[in-house]
Amino acid sequence: MAVATILTAAVGCDKRAQGEPVDAPARVQTSLAGKPTVLFQLFGDPADPRLLPVATIGHGRVAPISLDAEGWRNFDKLYFKPGSRITVYHDGSPITAAVVQRGMWSDGSALYKLPGCRAPRPMAAARLDSVPDEMTTLDLIGTSDPLPMTARVALTVADEDSARALAERVARRAALLPAARSEMDLSVVAIRTGVSGRPTLLASFMEKPTSSGLRPRQVFALADSAAGGYAVTFYHAPRDSMPEFRRLVDHVDLTGDGVDEVVLEGWRPGSDSYPIVLKFISGGWHELARGAGSWCADLPRR
Repeated sequence: MAVATILTAAVGCDKRAQGEPVDAPARVQTSLAGKPTVLFQLFGDPADPRLLPVATIGHGRVAPISLDAEGWRNFDKLYFKPGSRITVYHDGSPITAAVVQRGMWSDGSALYKLPGCRAPRPMAAARLDSVPDEMTTLDLIGTSDPLPMTARVALTVADEDSARALAERVARRAALLPAARSEMDLSVVAIRTGVSGRPTLLASFMEKPTSSGLRPRQVFALADSAAGGYAVTFYHAPRDSMPEFRRLVDHVDLTGDGVDEVVLEGWRPGSDSYPIVLKFISGGWHELARGAGSWCADLPRR
């Protein structure tokens, strides 16, 4: 999906003005003073993965990164210096490290280019210390500084059964009849987020691609243990003419409060994808931060 984002951005940047005009509005710049911890997305071939910056982390906050062309080059020098190590996580725990092989501009030429874009957001080529055997492609998250970890209780078969029971409830809530469900892919998973002593459950129905040209449908839900059993704590069922979809990437405690944030990928059909960070607040999951939907940082003309 990240690769698709870049390809889509290449088309979009062609339609934009070349560079940032003099009369462009001033943008708020993310401060890189003190080299704050950065959240990354790691994706691609395990033999030749790529790193993309998502957000800064610190003082209990997760914030999208906003920089101009010069700012992104400074970012590249700070975080994508060859040899820099990124801690990589899976299912809320560190599993390996990614070592930067080259940054966006570390050898003088850009690692990738977007036609018509003067300020592409930087990407780095990396190498993993080790790769789990079951991972033939990568879609993980990492941080520039290791995060404090807490002990996690292993999941059980009963937790997976609970996730399947949630899927049945979600299907009834969305009025998905058996005929409709037969045309949809079902994903169920249980994850230890620390919201309670029991895992957070996920159920997602996604309509399979068809040749009819109709927009696909999705129902995506999270649920957590409450006094009366499991209760839905996040529900997403796009219905408008430009629906946005959701997919789980991973979860990890980014804010240091003992409860994991959930990282999703959002996208629109035929358009850019973007990372979304959810935080559990007042009994439900709420969007804490959203990454850029385009990898061209040029400002549009007025």
